[in-house]
Amino acid sequence: MREISSTQDLMEYLKKNAQEKEYYFNKDSSFVNELLKSLITNLKRYGYASCPCRLSTGNYDLDSDLICPCVYMDNDVKKYGSCFCALYVSKDVHDGKKQVGPIPESRPKDKLFGIDYANSDSKKSVGKKWECDICGYEHLGNDPPEKCPKCGASKKMFKEMK
Repeated sequence: MREISSTQDLMEYLKKNAQEKEYYFNKDSSFVNELLKSLITNLKRYGYASCPCRLSTGNYDLDSDLICPCVYMDNDVKKYGSCFCALYVSKDVHDGKKQVGPIPESRPKDKLFGIDYANSDSKKSVGKKWECDICGYEHLGNDPPEKCPKCGASKKMFKEMK
């Protein structure tokens, strides 16, 4: 990836990728801008632009499947019309011929929470597990997020999972 220092740089890079695959960016520009800002945040935080809709560890080897465009994007766009975070959409969705519904998580369960299961120390204190009642997004931590990164639901829409 070339040097990315702004949301505009990132947008140009990702749009080029979308065009090569004959995908489009979501038409909701404010939504796209928020995603791009979150990708830039993760780029500054980890050194790579990991998907803001999934839990990253800061370990490149564990997160490499989440770097935007993630490895799950092609399958999700082909099957559902959109990638998991809804940044990339198919031509039919872009043209209004198809609606996007909920997209199930494609990431393997052993990677979902950014835990290196091969390392037993990583199993210690991962916090509580929370689920968004609206879209099913799962979050690990002592408290739910203030706002769901996937659908935007408020903190009160999260229920602790057992």
